[in-house]
Amino acid sequence: MSRSCPRCGSQRVVFCNYGKRIGGYVGTVAGGMTGAATSTATGALAGTRIGMQVGVIAGPGGVGAGAVLGAITGAFAGCIAGLRLGKLVDEQLLCQHRCQDCHAHF
Repeated sequence: MSRSCPRCGSQRVVFCNYGKRIGGYVGTVAGGMTGAATSTATGALAGTRIGMQVGVIAGPGGVGAGAVLGAITGAFAGCIAGLRLGKLVDEQLLCQHRCQDCHAHF
């Protein structure tokens, strides 16, 4: 479906998706930081257990691996949540379209 600008009548109209973009960025960063912080303790415990069995080398590696995996899964979950919230904000609060000729938002 082709939209036209109500101001100038141009057919060069694009979706803005400002809320979706910002929600995705904020959700990814917040989820990554939360995932890394909460899984560091879990990774430390698992790394300590493995370190006692395998040796001193595996202990610090378990802590790092737990933090990295927690950050990745947290960032993914945060990104999904942020995109959904941003889509809702785009549809309910913000203007969804922008004319490329006269720069009007509608």
